Amino acid sequence: MTYSIAIIDDHSLILEGLRSLLKDLPDVTEILEAHNGTEMLALLKDKEFQACIVDLDLPDIDGFALIDAIKKEKPDTRIIVCTMHEEVWIVNRLKHPSISGVVFKSSASEHIQEAVQQVINDGTSYYCPHFKKLYKEKQANTANMINQPPTTRELDILKSIAKGMNTHEISEHLFISENTVEWHRKNLMLKFGARNATDLVIKALAKGFLSIPLE
Repeated sequence: MTYSIAIIDDHSLILEGLRSLLKDLPDVTEILEAHNGTEMLALLKDKEFQACIVDLDLPDIDGFALIDAIKKEKPDTRIIVCTMHEEVWIVNRLKHPSISGVVFKSSASEHIQEAVQQVINDGTSYYCPHFKKLYKEKQANTANMINQPPTTRELDILKSIAKGMNTHEISEHLFISENTVEWHRKNLMLKFGARNATDLVIKALAKGFLSIPLE
């Protein structure tokens, strides 16, 4: 089976490095490159490819939003994320049905060829060893968090959620990044065993961590 691959990364050296690794694969017929989301969206309209290697840090579009756009236009495309981000909230998002493989940039030279061959030829997901290690640690931490009391910062975010504030509004209100808000929000969901924001507020009220009227 022969196939084409698209690569998107805003660093020319990364693109060059990935191209040099992928050109040695026997079944690769074409390697397409994009430096930003706009170029990638143009490739979606004009070119055919079976796999796409995506960086999450792009100058003009969120990497996850780009993945959604690729899968919407070409549902059968295999997505491999090649990222430097090893934060636990990113690790959690990468375990997603739209993503066929994950290779951290720190180990791309060792694993990117194997990832491409596995997701294309075998049709199975590929996760580099370091990702597997981090995900296993995350699962262990998740189990330990259930029924733990919220931290002071989590209580601040809990109160903001109860007031109907979204992630962006909480970020500005508490002077923290949106990623940090999302991280604490996920921790709250785990600690309270909540399905959504409404369920979270109801359970927090029942356990006495929130009171009416809200402060």
